Amino acid sequence: MFMQGKQIYVRSVEESDVEALLKLEKENRDFFQRFTGLRGDEFYTSEGQLERIRKARESSKADQGYLYVIGLRDTGEMIGEIMLTEVVRENLQSCWIGYFLDQDHNGKGYMTEAVQLVVKFAFQELKFHRIEAGVMPHNLGSIQVLLKAGFHKEGIARKNVKINGKWEDHQTLAILNEADEEQPSPIQRYNPPVIAPPIGPYTHVTQVPRGAGLVVFSGQVGTDREGNLPDDMKQQVENTLANIERLLAAESMSADHIVKINIWAAQEVDWDHFHQVWEKFHGGKAPAMTMAYVPALAMPSIQVEIEVWAAKG
Repeated sequence: MFMQGKQIYVRSVEESDVEALLKLEKENRDFFQRFTGLRGDEFYTSEGQLERIRKARESSKADQGYLYVIGLRDTGEMIGEIMLTEVVRENLQSCWIGYFLDQDHNGKGYMTEAVQLVVKFAFQELKFHRIEAGVMPHNLGSIQVLLKAGFHKEGIARKNVKINGKWEDHQTLAILNEADEEQPSPIQRYNPPVIAPPIGPYTHVTQVPRGAGLVVFSGQVGTDREGNLPDDMKQQVENTLANIERLLAAESMSADHIVKINIWAAQEVDWDHFHQVWEKFHGGKAPAMTMAYVPALAMPSIQVEIEVWAAKG
């Protein structure tokens, strides 16, 4: 992940960040310690930071947590860290946000901008519904950062986190993903009785009302969130539909808003697998769809491409 703001950028932590991260932690050791659990001397070594980075990258792959670094746009200097932790999926789709900023760079608006960037990414790309934060009540600067970024106060959690060896109260703040308030689809789908029912899971007719906005998503391929393209055709199909779901959600839409979907495959489709993921994608309301085999797509490694036309009122 890489996101750029007006003053800073935020990106996923990398192993090459070891020395910069170590420098940040050592120079701010006393300052950061006031807001976190006790850390041993091994934390402040190259080996300790490398282990931390590797664990963070494994957590990211497992969708359990995400660690990002904050840098200045004009110099590239690393000035902070921001992380998403305590990831819970299924019926909660939630996580916690935390951050540290170099003491000399506090009060310049950098962290507010970083939080806004990460929240945007967490909602649009990682599909969280709710992000929470806990701040000691006397840390007014951090509370202001969160309020400016759109969080709201929810109450005091009593003695819930051990900070610097002492159990501390925390002000709980949270922000919700407004895109989850999905707009109802304006379109209607039906199969007229004048012809035979569809031979597959799709709809003959889709009616779009006057005034609805047309949204066209360019042909999507099976890359994962990191841009990697798997060799397996089944995985490409799943990734492609997942990418389309993310794009729809970013526009406050769902598969119900799809007017037409066109699928091109350069290899034979496993239809049992396709029907399984296709039904999961459309949730029982199959849109109009065309499926075609082609000799090749833009790159030899791309085995399937899907184009979507959608409408919203």
